[in-house]
Amino acid sequence: MIAVNQSSHAPTDNHPLLAKARELAPVVRGFAPAIDRDRKLPTEVVTLLRDAGMFHALLPKNVGGQEADAVTAARLAEEIARGDGSAGWCVMIAGQQCAFAGFLTTDDAKAIYGNGGIVAGTARPIGRAVATSDPADGFIVSGRWPFASGSSHATWFAGECIVYDGEQPRRDANGNEVSRMCFVPASEVKLIDTWDTIGLTGTASNDFSIEGAFVPRGRGFQMLVDPPVSDWPLYRAEPLIFINHGAQALGVARGAIDSATDIALNKRGWGGVVMKDTPRMQAAIAEASALVDAAATYMYDSAWRLWQSVSAGERDVLLRARVRLATSHAMKSSLQAVDTLHAAVATTGIFNTSPISRQFRDIHTASAHVMIGTMTIEAAGRVILGDEPGFPFF
Repeated sequence: MIAVNQSSHAPTDNHPLLAKARELAPVVRGFAPAIDRDRKLPTEVVTLLRDAGMFHALLPKNVGGQEADAVTAARLAEEIARGDGSAGWCVMIAGQQCAFAGFLTTDDAKAIYGNGGIVAGTARPIGRAVATSDPADGFIVSGRWPFASGSSHATWFAGECIVYDGEQPRRDANGNEVSRMCFVPASEVKLIDTWDTIGLTGTASNDFSIEGAFVPRGRGFQMLVDPPVSDWPLYRAEPLIFINHGAQALGVARGAIDSATDIALNKRGWGGVVMKDTPRMQAAIAEASALVDAAATYMYDSAWRLWQSVSAGERDVLLRARVRLATSHAMKSSLQAVDTLHAAVATTGIFNTSPISRQFRDIHTASAHVMIGTMTIEAAGRVILGDEPGFPFF
């Protein structure tokens, strides 16, 4: 069983991981043009983030992680995304993938995540895992999956499959097909260069394929069915796993506020007026700041209350829905903030070399993700109205 130490103290701005993220953000910002151009994180950036614990904040200490609470880990993604949206997205995704460790034995988790291991993958059961006893008890895995963010620096890949017994899919007592998330080392994975997008270009969210790889039974689990092997709050409150989606968006929006402020202070507009003295820029900066700060407070406050609630052994259905709602609200508010700023800077924002152009493209790409989209908001509304969410991870 994965052991985890629990803390009764709320996260603070003095957390050493958060301080390190703030130091790294401007360094990462300096690599932003290269990240955009090369469509992946440079080796130097990956090394900096890994050595600082950014990729493993949500991983238990006995597996080699930082064992941070969910709110602190999300704030790391926000800070790094403030420097560069793609880098923040990779930190976010790595954190989500670390949550899988709670469903593996310590030995299997160490084999995958130990020594700085980083997982990329897709939670979509479109692969095929054929049960086998040769060369040992496990599965022969094949398939192709999309959207493997961080594929360029991942050391392991996770692909969700339908389990087969021979040629027939395995079914549970209710007749449903049985799925399984399977972990395969990068050496047995083929990357397919499909990530050619308007934004988040440096996330390397490519397709990957696996052909006939053997996966021992211990290196996998059935999502939404198998219980966690740890009682750490993260593993008993799925909404907490997704708050870093909202955090990444907040970080991009804060980066856009930084960019707009720099433009306002250094650029002259129509009639030679410094842009900071124009009501248009003043209103845009103020509105964007209010949107981002309010959304951050709502999300982090809700998430911390859920962390405490789950730590106390409670299951508050409305609070869980509130966290999912607050996460999607953070995305919507960040999108609105960036759009407001991008419009205010006018022609400065139309050049791809402009940081605010990159932030505009990044936030619009991030907002397309299903886990922070309209379906999540609708599901939260159903819970508030007393119904079942009808959507996973509530």
